[in-house]
Amino acid sequence: MSRHMRVMTASLLILSGLVAFLPAGHVSAGGMVLNPGFELGEGEVPWQWDLSGNAERVDSGAIYAGEWAARVGGHGDILTQWIENITPMVTYEAWGWIYVLGNVTGVIYLDFWEGKEGRQLVATRVLSADDTEGYYVQKTSTMQAPVGTTHLRIRLQGTGWAEGGEVRFDEVGFYPIRMFCFIATAAYGTDTAMQLDVLRDFRDQVLIRGTPGSQFVAAYYRLGPPVAEFIAQSDFLRAVVRETLINPLVNLLQWSQGLWRAQPDTSS
Repeated sequence: MSRHMRVMTASLLILSGLVAFLPAGHVSAGGMVLNPGFELGEGEVPWQWDLSGNAERVDSGAIYAGEWAARVGGHGDILTQWIENITPMVTYEAWGWIYVLGNVTGVIYLDFWEGKEGRQLVATRVLSADDTEGYYVQKTSTMQAPVGTTHLRIRLQGTGWAEGGEVRFDEVGFYPIRMFCFIATAAYGTDTAMQLDVLRDFRDQVLIRGTPGSQFVAAYYRLGPPVAEFIAQSDFLRAVVRETLINPLVNLLQWSQGLWRAQPDTSS
């Protein structure tokens, strides 16, 4: 078993143990991109993404991280994903890495909906990049889900196409701001502790890049808030969780970061 899987398994066991002592009936903010780096799929078809036109998953050419990226090459090429369980009035952070070659604009469209393909609630948020000169660039934005929101739609495509243009996308993300480390935040009593940055980094670099990690993060979004609420009510529990669970986990991640921290690949 790899170090990644051992750390992730230990984290899941810790979370499961804590949840066993909690009452049911809690609902938390949800929403995350599945297969954000397009590493999972069958050939040119990425898992959890709907394709239109000639949009595809590729493993050659410019790739930001991992071994795959998504590519669109003309009008009508679109990758779409619907994210469920979006909580109204919660602020989310959205981002994506975009590579643009030629006279075209790479665009990530994000919009909140009441029901999948039901009613769009607010204007579409646009993250875009023009010719990136052979590199991937990251575009980010924050968004608050309006009242009535249940879903988020993400579309990846290009606009203003000219002959020879190409657009690629990699590591597309959408998460509640400062809401991954529910339990650690409760244990430390602040959301700015250095240890939280390490945990968030491990989430972005390792957990969300594969099916087991993505499933773990999704479960954590559902179960983390009630665990944190329970811990926050007791100084004793906060100290126990901090000293026996979170600190050792953070120390392990810091010690092994040379093995799991991803390095961008901008080769073309």
